Amino acid sequence: MKRKIFGCVKVIAFVLGFCLIFVQLQKVLHYRWDFHTYSANLYMKEEPEDAYDVIFLGSSDLKTAVYPVAMFQTNGITSFNCATTDNTAAFSAYYMLEYLLRYQKPKVVCCDFSALYNDGLPSDRETPYRKIVETMPDRDLKWKMIGDIHEIDPEQSVLSYLFPMLKYHGIWNELEAENFEADYVYHDLSEEYDRGCSLINGTYEEKELYDISPALWETEPTEEQLSSLNVEWYDRMIALCHEKEIQITAVFPPSLGESSAHAARWETTKAYLESRGVDIIDYNCYDAVHRLELNVETDYIDGTHMSYRGSLKLSPDLAYILYDRYGVPDRRGTEEAAQWERQWAAFCEDYDIEESN
Repeated sequence: MKRKIFGCVKVIAFVLGFCLIFVQLQKVLHYRWDFHTYSANLYMKEEPEDAYDVIFLGSSDLKTAVYPVAMFQTNGITSFNCATTDNTAAFSAYYMLEYLLRYQKPKVVCCDFSALYNDGLPSDRETPYRKIVETMPDRDLKWKMIGDIHEIDPEQSVLSYLFPMLKYHGIWNELEAENFEADYVYHDLSEEYDRGCSLINGTYEEKELYDISPALWETEPTEEQLSSLNVEWYDRMIALCHEKEIQITAVFPPSLGESSAHAARWETTKAYLESRGVDIIDYNCYDAVHRLELNVETDYIDGTHMSYRGSLKLSPDLAYILYDRYGVPDRRGTEEAAQWERQWAAFCEDYDIEESN
């Protein structure tokens, strides 16, 4: 009897030990996403539900183009840039919105609809799917996303999303010190002045590749079809905004590297958005780029991403448009305005900018 009891104890100890090691390995063997996405998600949960009147969703092009604190300085619009890097899936935009609407009540949602023509399954490019799942704080939404991903593409293993080690077990030889550091830890963003924007201090060394003239957008219309997969998820995002009585607007940043493709697809893009009742603000055209006086060398860091200098030109202009079109309230003079003012002052100091400018 004692032997049997001792044997059972050993089995239980082995199972518990294995489970403990397995759980700990999940913390080591997974891709290291930047902490900002996870922290921003938690931060939005902790903010008052009326903290932001405008939310931005989309890709890194939009993430570098729109600076919320500069918008606030223009006319008191409170906004947060929730666009993410590697976002080439409407699925990600939809679930980011569903998560945000649990905790925030924006009046306007702006999206760049960057995935309209990206016709591929999750197995073709997993990054945007795994990033949104692995940085999602709410477990029920995480489960829901994993189920939807598997339904979209049965090749995507549910277990590999639940236990990242099963996906990343092959990185044993690539482990670095950061793999053993804690991530998915909340970093308080209350005093951070980026408000989700990527403020890049740089210049574009290959400026000669793009001559800002009408010719950059002159091209023949294309017969390219919209991605049925991404249209489905954008339609869900649009329907969710309509259900919540939120104005949804398409904002296309001035991505010079996408200028010809954007122009060629414009009639198809416009027809889709108008058929869904989505407003349009198009900065990817000569008139807008010329009006903003964008400079390829100083206002971009590559063909699609803007430097902080470019975002300081676009953001005030966008603030005026949103204010005029939708009557987004001016929050200057409120108790919360002091934090926005401190953040603007800190940004100006770090980037050597005169506050009055």
